[in-house]
Amino acid sequence: MSDTIDKSLLDSDSNNLPKKKSRVKRRSQDVITLFTPSDNCKENIETYIKSAKKLQLPMFNYGVKWTKYTWNIRGFESTTRLRDVTHDANIIFTQSNGLKPRQKVAKDDEIPFMEPFLSFAKAYVTHSHKIKAKTHDTHMVTMRALRYVYEVLPDKSNPCINDVLPEHFDLALRIAIKREKSSTLYVTGGKLEELAEKLDKYNLTRGLIDWTSPIPRDYKHGGTAHNRGGKKAKKERAKKLPKTEVLLFLSAMWGHYDEIEERDKALVCMAVTLMICGFRMDEFVGLDLNCIPSREEYESQDFELDPELGSYTRILRIRALAKKKYHWEDKIVPACAVDIIFEAVERLKALSEPHRRTAQMFLEEGKWWVFSSYDDDDYLSAKEVQAILGFSGHSTSNVISTLKRYGVEKDPDSPPRHTRFRVGDIHEGFSDHYAERIEPIKNGFGHGELIIPIWEFLSLRFQDQYTPKEKLNVFAQPLTGTQVQDFFRGRDYKSRVSGEEKRMLSVFERYEFLALKDVDDSVRTHQFRHLLNTLMQESDMFSQEDIAKNFLRKNAQDNKAYNHKIEPSKYQELTKHFQDSVLSKLNIDAAQAKNVIQMFPLLSQEDLQKDMDESGSYHFTGIGRCRHDYTQGQCGMHYMCLRNCINYKRKKGDPDEVKELTVRLNTTQKQMDLAKEDADDDFQGANNWYLNHKELVNGCKTALAIESNDNIQIGEIVQIFPNGIDQCEEHESEET
Repeated sequence: MSDTIDKSLLDSDSNNLPKKKSRVKRRSQDVITLFTPSDNCKENIETYIKSAKKLQLPMFNYGVKWTKYTWNIRGFESTTRLRDVTHDANIIFTQSNGLKPRQKVAKDDEIPFMEPFLSFAKAYVTHSHKIKAKTHDTHMVTMRALRYVYEVLPDKSNPCINDVLPEHFDLALRIAIKREKSSTLYVTGGKLEELAEKLDKYNLTRGLIDWTSPIPRDYKHGGTAHNRGGKKAKKERAKKLPKTEVLLFLSAMWGHYDEIEERDKALVCMAVTLMICGFRMDEFVGLDLNCIPSREEYESQDFELDPELGSYTRILRIRALAKKKYHWEDKIVPACAVDIIFEAVERLKALSEPHRRTAQMFLEEGKWWVFSSYDDDDYLSAKEVQAILGFSGHSTSNVISTLKRYGVEKDPDSPPRHTRFRVGDIHEGFSDHYAERIEPIKNGFGHGELIIPIWEFLSLRFQDQYTPKEKLNVFAQPLTGTQVQDFFRGRDYKSRVSGEEKRMLSVFERYEFLALKDVDDSVRTHQFRHLLNTLMQESDMFSQEDIAKNFLRKNAQDNKAYNHKIEPSKYQELTKHFQDSVLSKLNIDAAQAKNVIQMFPLLSQEDLQKDMDESGSYHFTGIGRCRHDYTQGQCGMHYMCLRNCINYKRKKGDPDEVKELTVRLNTTQKQMDLAKEDADDDFQGANNWYLNHKELVNGCKTALAIESNDNIQIGEIVQIFPNGIDQCEEHESEET
């Protein structure tokens, strides 16, 4: 437990809890509320749940049923991570199971919340997701907080959120303190505080909760601003760099590629590519057949100025979907590593060929290629299927149960003791299961001008390729985080068959690496990214913007978080140098200089002056440019830009902006039409939603109107709402 947590929180006497701060009153805003709360909290909770039921089905595309206590929101999250695309994303509305973190309980042992708390929890998640789409992980942190509150409710036979009092939040937090690590307590406390705020906002309890979490911010949640000096900080930062022994071992495996096991080859290619290019794991998993040009295309390229060498040469670029920006971008491969990247891609192409072929036939033809030589109406005995799939043993019971698990029933006219299957049924059962398994990306991955079909991914592996299970070699999927973790760190597990404790050996254990004790449980894929960033920072050959572009970052502000060599004192000296430069050249005071440094970290004087003169603190979005800088909070996916914001500008003739605005306009127009229908049906609050959508529709139309204005030249930057309001300041005042 962190020393910064108030020890009085552990006292069993609730009166000893720290005195809560008085709540800071928020500035009154014109907001669209879900409903207008009355003075009757029971009526309010009924309305809250009723409106959630109407929102929930269309919000999750009718794929999640309200009556179920498990909601699988896979494919409906705000983002889709390739390496987790086949994982379930279940929001489980169940009581606490009493197990340790990451320990799972059997499905039959799960106990749902009792009503009416169950309906409230579903409504709370629905309204929260409606305000802003959230990932599965975020929802489950919310569920953790709800479970703590559920445990302390006074009426166990009829648990109702109406009965909750401020002291119940104190008790819930005390349970969290006993069960969680200090690094997660801050987040849990924040979710409890958010719950209390919503209960007050919609008047869902008998009295005002007005509860604030006393848990201080953990240093791990503060980035480098909270973690620059001290022994503990240095120790934590050292963990983010790969050990020399690991780099030597992986290099040796690359040199002895033909001698290592087949299951290790793709992961060694992954490690080498990450070491050279510094990709995030998700960015590597998304690499495809055409991420680099062919050798012939590369050799025929014109010479360019290499920013690293300062000489003219051919430059190899590798394309990836930048995770944070969600945009296809190219990054330059260092000249010394061009041959290695070509070899890595060729090796991955060869390794993934059977996986890609299987995926393509399933999705395009609905067939499993191992049975493609048979007609759909042919029948195969269980023995024949067993031989084709390579199942061992004399009994066919294993293959029969496997086919049944994937929806393939035996022919009802099969002779006794001669079970047979129709080939078309095998194709259909397995192709349907595969399409469902990769549902979020079955139509491709990417957006806009480039969508990559799954059968072009270089990282495809079969589902059971890295487990002790029987290998069907059928369900091809992107490399998963679990497979990578097993490769680097291994995993202890309990056999479902024998019940014995077993271990999945890491690559270091399997090849008896002598320095195992020094690297055990210490390797992370992100370490290579930290190492490359540090090397670029220390070389003094690259600008901060060059470094940010190389790592496909949104801006240069994150660079310093990845630099593990600059000492705090040296960092302060560099900052002081730029402050002095800004003060002398721009004639502004020290406070203003500090703000400039935060917005433009370590830029040259010329670049700084250019940025300030041309765009101030603007940054660029899919719909244009926004005055919001990266020291401020986000403004709701840039929706506020289109709501009469005086700071919003866009460039006439930009096809990407036109496309983004048109999509937003069409989507919002449909939502407005639906809200109009609900308003006509007297659905409470629907008129507010209609007006809200109408405002956004009008903003999109105004932003697009400059395209037909002959007085505006192509390429001209236009202030869309010159008489609007400062939405950035409005948003900031709401946040504080």
